[in-house]
Amino acid sequence: MIPAPSGRRAGALADAARRVAAAAAVRRALPVFDQLAAGMVARSGVPGAAVAVVAGDTTMYTRCFGLRELGRPDQVDDDTLFQLGGVSQAYTTTLLAALAGEGELSWDEPVRRVWPGFRLSDRWATREATFRDLTAARSGLPAYAGSELRAFGYDRAEVLRRLRYLDPAAGFRAAHAPQEALVTAAAVGAERATGDSWARLLRDFVLDPLGDDDTVTGYRDFVMAVDKATPHRLVDGAMVPQDPQDETVFAPSLGVGSSLSELVTFARLQLNGGAVGGVRVAPAGVLGQTLKPATAMDAGASGPKAAGLGWVLSSFDGRLVASAEGGLASGSSAVVGLVPDDGIAVIVLANAYPEGAALGRALTKTLVDLAALGAAQDDWLAVEQAAVEAALAAGGQGDAAVEEGVAAARGLVLPAEPPVGAQAPRQRRAYAGVYENAYYGRVTIRRGPGDGLSVRLGRGETLRYVPWSADIWRDTASGTAAVFDVRGGRARAVKLTMLSFDGRSGAFARAD
Repeated sequence: MIPAPSGRRAGALADAARRVAAAAAVRRALPVFDQLAAGMVARSGVPGAAVAVVAGDTTMYTRCFGLRELGRPDQVDDDTLFQLGGVSQAYTTTLLAALAGEGELSWDEPVRRVWPGFRLSDRWATREATFRDLTAARSGLPAYAGSELRAFGYDRAEVLRRLRYLDPAAGFRAAHAPQEALVTAAAVGAERATGDSWARLLRDFVLDPLGDDDTVTGYRDFVMAVDKATPHRLVDGAMVPQDPQDETVFAPSLGVGSSLSELVTFARLQLNGGAVGGVRVAPAGVLGQTLKPATAMDAGASGPKAAGLGWVLSSFDGRLVASAEGGLASGSSAVVGLVPDDGIAVIVLANAYPEGAALGRALTKTLVDLAALGAAQDDWLAVEQAAVEAALAAGGQGDAAVEEGVAAARGLVLPAEPPVGAQAPRQRRAYAGVYENAYYGRVTIRRGPGDGLSVRLGRGETLRYVPWSADIWRDTASGTAAVFDVRGGRARAVKLTMLSFDGRSGAFARAD
């Protein structure tokens, strides 16, 4: 009599059987999926896209559509590089898992142990924040904290240093709020623990072992690549090519660029517990932590969600789905969807945003529907397009919510026309000068073109304001206000409402 397998072995056999069955279901679904994918890409309006499906540790489907750049003949192929935006965070958490496997750090180690200079305004968070906390978006800081500082021309070190001056919006470990800055801080912690740069570490511990030689870790390498997708934005009803986004400051969160073929290898690594082709990158248990719930998120229309470490976890068709998404305002989208228990991955890259984001989500749901239920349960592209439009109308979503710099209107927005009886402003010399804010730093106000004012943010962007009413001026791009506090004929302070949002204060005191 053959003895029954032990509990652990029986579980492993059941998992393997489930994956075999899932792979068979995916294979049966692919003819219909291919037809639906072609139709969805055409309907989405993206100039180019690349789609892959992995199941049973095999690439079962790849198809590329359209052009790398409108107006040029080059077609998208499996090796075309796309900017990945927020998918970069999954690369960084994979690196952290690899380093944990080497004993360089651990998920629950306070970052301050390896980086004594790490500091937030909350003393408890400063002392106790771990690599898990920073990559699970539960620091307590407002959403996208630090992202607006890039408009001031600060480098990575200065942006991270200034986080200590920003008050928390929630208790430490009490709420979810996405933050590219703190995932980047986790990467800096890895640099301090090892003595190597994040880019070098990612190359040595993840990309080289996978053979992903063409994946890039920064803006310059992406721009220099020959086979790359140009971002596109919809302008006046037509797709228009844009310059690639420079994500040097937050490269560990937003700056990776990769191709369909190399993302397939990366997805297989996640599904196989940290190993591909006999090469182990990270211990299964350590990498598996990235796909465990760490922070509850607001439930959406599709049900509860949780943040993993670089991934968002949700349920669809009764299955756990882990998603990494990137959407850059310049016009690039990337979606990697995993169904870990079934060993399935769907990868969608597109050179348009937000159209590519909706396409990626829709194709993921369509494939899971077809494999699990035998038919798509909805027109998922229409559903996701409506969801993206609603999110953008409510103030942006994902990476692109903060990629517009300070051009996106925040805080008080003034009507284009001044009120009836509006008072004339004072002479511009009353407002000119240098003003400071502990978090944002310095703004310099000077006479601008015509009858306007120029407001220089640190050593970065310059904003243009025109008179609106008395000591209130209006930004010509966003419609937001500069409200001056004038005493004795000279401004003593100014509030830039563009910078007053989500717990941030845009009040600057005169410093000259």
